[in-house]
Amino acid sequence: MPTWLAIAVGVSLSAQILCLPILLQLQSGLSTYALPANVLAEPLVAPVTILGIVACLVAWAFPPAAWCLTYLASEATWVIAKIAHHFANQQNVTLGWPTGIAGALIASCIVLGILLWLRAQPNSLRNLGLSGLAVIAAASVGSIGFNLVRSANWPLVDWQVVACDVGQGDALVVRSRDHVAVIDVGRENRPVDECLRKLNVTRIDLLVLTHFDMDHIGGLSGALADRTVGVALVSPFKDERWGATGTNILLSRAGVRVIGVEKGMSGKLGDFAWQVLNPNRAAAGAEDSNDASVAMLWQTSQFNLLTMADTGEKAQMRISAQGNWWQDPALQTRPMVLKVSHHGSADQFGELIEQLQPDLSLISVGRRNSYGHPTLRTLKILQATGSKIERTDELGSIAVAFRDGGLVTANSPHG
Repeated sequence: MPTWLAIAVGVSLSAQILCLPILLQLQSGLSTYALPANVLAEPLVAPVTILGIVACLVAWAFPPAAWCLTYLASEATWVIAKIAHHFANQQNVTLGWPTGIAGALIASCIVLGILLWLRAQPNSLRNLGLSGLAVIAAASVGSIGFNLVRSANWPLVDWQVVACDVGQGDALVVRSRDHVAVIDVGRENRPVDECLRKLNVTRIDLLVLTHFDMDHIGGLSGALADRTVGVALVSPFKDERWGATGTNILLSRAGVRVIGVEKGMSGKLGDFAWQVLNPNRAAAGAEDSNDASVAMLWQTSQFNLLTMADTGEKAQMRISAQGNWWQDPALQTRPMVLKVSHHGSADQFGELIEQLQPDLSLISVGRRNSYGHPTLRTLKILQATGSKIERTDELGSIAVAFRDGGLVTANSPHG
């Protein structure tokens, strides 16, 4: 290997190894592209740093010179950003790794083992480091292999519902006979875009934005990336926040027809028949955007799906008071999938969940979130019904299909 390349690789590799325990807390696995990406970006770091410092020094005396210097620095940072985006958008470039404290401890032991092997003088210490590395490597390969085998079934070939892992937010995908609906898009562009790419979604027939909180609409550009959208359903709540304004602008630029929903509205998506359960016309009686978020019932001949958005107890009480949809015998005779409201917050109408008796409860929630979601109260309510509970913070993205008279699930390798 040429000396210049060895130096570039050595700097990047040593930094990555020493920072591994921290990096694993910021991402869901081992990125195989980090080394080549860093090697390509490495020559640009020094010019950006030097140009930036010099620009700061001359800015007070020669503003035009500072402008020129920062412009040159920005060109280099643009190239770094393009490198990052190129590698990050590649498919199947992340290896599974244990999450949380366990993953960090294993990574720390690996770093320690490497240091012992490299720096220790007595053979006994070297052998200790080498033996430790061998044990850790075997355990790690086993863990990675387990994740790869587990994820081989994800997404299910015949998936009908997928709860995308978008962190502390919502993004649900519904499919029937090649027709696709997306309900909310999470907070950031990349997670929802990645999920839709892995599901091979190139067209969204029905886009539902339940309300204009950022953890439900922030990833809209990612959902729209290289995809066409048929129609968008949105909450009629008069929301003056910039997120609502920006969402409408994005949809308009994409040429998407936007419809404000109301209770009783219905339609079809392949074999799914859907109806809106909340909010009322013009969001009458709603106290805030959560109260006016779009709740929907989806029904097929196989199972039912209830998507509750971020509705709280008051909205759920209004929904439960609507007798017409409760009278459908299919609610009792077919399995029920519940997309639990508001990431499993405590603001739930327990009687509604008890009446529903969901067979499967999906909770879209971020790992180690600061809200305490899902709450113990909500988990206890769900457990009391005998429902199977699956959470994106524990399992990653979750796919649901109907086979042999029952619901089956599989999850992505990020859990």
